Amino acid sequence: MRIEEIDTPALLVDLDAMESNLQRMASFFATRSCTLRPHFKNHKAPALARKQLEAGAVGITCATLREAEILIDCGLSSVLIANEIVDEGKLNRLAELARGASVVVAVDNSSVVDDMARIQRNRKAEFEVVVDINIGLDRCGVVPGEAAVALAKRAACAGLKLRGIMGYDGQHQAARPSTQRDEQVRAGCKALADTAALMEGAGLPVSIVSTGGTGTYSISGDCPGITDVQAGSYLLMDTRYMNLGAPFRRSLTVLVTVVSKRNAGNAVIDCGVKAMSGERGLPEIKDIPGARVAGLHAEHAPLELDGSASAAIEVGKKIEAWVEYSDATVNLHSRMHGVRNGKVEEVFQIEH
Repeated sequence: MRIEEIDTPALLVDLDAMESNLQRMASFFATRSCTLRPHFKNHKAPALARKQLEAGAVGITCATLREAEILIDCGLSSVLIANEIVDEGKLNRLAELARGASVVVAVDNSSVVDDMARIQRNRKAEFEVVVDINIGLDRCGVVPGEAAVALAKRAACAGLKLRGIMGYDGQHQAARPSTQRDEQVRAGCKALADTAALMEGAGLPVSIVSTGGTGTYSISGDCPGITDVQAGSYLLMDTRYMNLGAPFRRSLTVLVTVVSKRNAGNAVIDCGVKAMSGERGLPEIKDIPGARVAGLHAEHAPLELDGSASAAIEVGKKIEAWVEYSDATVNLHSRMHGVRNGKVEEVFQIEH
């Protein structure tokens, strides 16, 4: 199938660019003791997770229990849920999931640790946990140091399988690289490494010290004591990360059709917020300088055109729009078309 035959709006990934991103990240970690644990929430496609594992990733990170279930159901057996699970029903689902695979979950609350211990006994299962540590995002996590050690001791004494710690520096992922930002990333990694050392000194096991993301992988991946980095967006690479300096190729677009052209300066495409996220910026039109997306409606997006762009835009023409924010855009689709040289080579199912 050629691109022109795909119904629009449709999610596309440039396979050459994606494969370049895959190998670039794999090459970085191939020469280091730190490993990659890529984040599934970015692409939500098990086939792409397999490609990341085949390229050397140590396991897959995810954000929700549902994502962990999808990964395990698809045969991927090493999963880190980089999030807290506190609901009784979800903890029972987690116990069932843990029977057949290694599923590690973050904890930051002693009462949840106690609940997990109770459910573990009742379900005759084994929960694997990492203590979630707040290294500046101020979203979840206990403070580094003794508070983290205390929670880790409680988890171990309760019979949970303690695997180590994690801390997500999300506040730095959306910041441009700079001396100040990079030093703050290193400070967060040091807080994790120092906490891990305290835990080991207390006789607690620490096999995982996980942090980072696409924006900071090259800093976190070289910090002493860090075992793995949770980068995700690098594979599909959106405009937002590219503009922040991430050294990967943009690969994700939405294929759209021009459905109206009132005059030389204005046109409309069949792609709105139901097919493209606009919460972190408007998409850009690929390969047509002078064509600008002016907004996103439910099912439409108006374009503003200068003279040269107007000549390239006509009703019925299919064009591509670069994705500004990949996570939220992927979540709007059920499949992603892998394209090369104008043809569809593979269709990746996106699981929800």
